[in-house]
Amino acid sequence: MRRRFLLCTAAFLSLPALVHAEMTTFTRRVVADFEFSLVAGTPFNPGPVDSPFIPFQAVGDLTFRLDPSLNDASQPTTVPFLDATGVLQGTKPLDFGPFTISPNVAFLGGELTNIVRDGSGEVISADVRDLLMEWELVGPGFGRLYGRVGLDFDADGVSIPFAYGTVLYGPTPFDVYSDDGDGDTSNDVRVAVGRNRTLRVVPEPTSAALLALGGAGLLAFARRRA
Repeated sequence: MRRRFLLCTAAFLSLPALVHAEMTTFTRRVVADFEFSLVAGTPFNPGPVDSPFIPFQAVGDLTFRLDPSLNDASQPTTVPFLDATGVLQGTKPLDFGPFTISPNVAFLGGELTNIVRDGSGEVISADVRDLLMEWELVGPGFGRLYGRVGLDFDADGVSIPFAYGTVLYGPTPFDVYSDDGDGDTSNDVRVAVGRNRTLRVVPEPTSAALLALGGAGLLAFARRRA
């Protein structure tokens, strides 16, 4: 019995290290917001004037992977991101038709810097800098749209994993091209200009439902007390 107790105690004490190591890879549900202005004289906008900026939105899971040096005993204050992958489903504009967006084209770099830790070594605050990915937007009604350069994202004062409400922002405007499918991207037409990019971390649908249920329960309890 004593031996079993010691084994259980050892297993329990090892849990924080395991959880800490798992922080290097984490998945979060995000809402991506951005705006497109459709370039004049293209299949998307045959008129003579560029369109006003149109808000777009997509929702889905992104998986982020940090370098294992995040867990080094030396507790570095800067570590690189190694990857960011996922597929997000378009939710608006509704008249644009179904589409997906994804950073899976290429991961180009980025880092977690200015890392602050608590007494146990857990990251409680850090900044995301130049998280750079090449994205594509794909839909059955228009094919594949893409950028020729990576889109960078930054954020200040984040925790790891990213907490609900964390916003990664990308203020730099970017050009969007339409893939004509011939394998030679030099001939692809610039069809849009994008701006105001954000990735906002939100609860998973099940978590949001539980939060709503808990709030309803508290409200009912307060009414009974009244």
